[in-house]
Amino acid sequence: MSLRPSPSPTGTVIRGGATVLIVIHIMMSAWLVVQFDGRYTEGRPSPTNIKALVAVDDEQTLIDVKMENSTSFVLYMLARDYEEPPSNDTSSEQPNSSPSTDSGEPEERLSQARLFTKACLMMMILAELAMLLGLRFRGTLRGVSWTAVLLCFLVVLPGAYLSDLTGSDGSEDSDERNSASNNDLANETFVAQTEEGSMVHGTSNIKLSLAPLGVHIDMMFNGYDLGLVEKTNQSAVRAEAPEPGSEDASSWVQFESRLTAKAGKNIQSLFILPVLWLAFPAMSIKKEDSSAEVESDEEA
Repeated sequence: MSLRPSPSPTGTVIRGGATVLIVIHIMMSAWLVVQFDGRYTEGRPSPTNIKALVAVDDEQTLIDVKMENSTSFVLYMLARDYEEPPSNDTSSEQPNSSPSTDSGEPEERLSQARLFTKACLMMMILAELAMLLGLRFRGTLRGVSWTAVLLCFLVVLPGAYLSDLTGSDGSEDSDERNSASNNDLANETFVAQTEEGSMVHGTSNIKLSLAPLGVHIDMMFNGYDLGLVEKTNQSAVRAEAPEPGSEDASSWVQFESRLTAKAGKNIQSLFILPVLWLAFPAMSIKKEDSSAEVESDEEA
């Protein structure tokens, strides 16, 4: 005796209706939740804490940033006086032209991930319809569509958001460029974003670890902030690290943070579908039509 019940119209309606409701439930909820917790551990801005919460849904990206113990950070920013090194005309023209071509790429990358996720959700509904119609390879189509939707929330969307954060493009195919992209992610500080080149003689690293339905990214960035160095000594500090204990050595700043990117809570409802597939087997319309024809022939 089989523990699995036989196909029935009631089970087909329950399974199909649950699939549609789960898709609607997911469409109305957050797809990706990113939590950022950073702290200045060394230097003048310590012990400032920076916390951010990012929610990505099917259309918008909502960001909430909060700072704790921010007095030291405010004084740090007021004390900074950074002067960019002089550059020739050719080098100054290139940065002005490149942002115009790259500024639209991150937003386009995330929007493409959203469109692909919507297409996979629609394909999952069509796969359930294929089960009802009794089409060929319907079971494979249903499994592939469900797996594709799950990968969208676990891989595609987090990858698109992190690539937007680092500003990397798809042409990076070498180990050196990949490591540079990781360093860009670790260098996400207020100073590094506003004044490129103001932090010198520093190191940065990034470590990945798995989280439930997501990933943890531990980052560290440090260096000497030229904004805290006298203008007359900035060129010397840029060329060579200051000696420990000197006045310029007090410009050392270190920032440590953890970024957690994981699927939204409502994405867990996807795991209900395989249970429904086992509890309510698919019933094909073609089988009903063929059985009805056999009964009519017998009556005749």
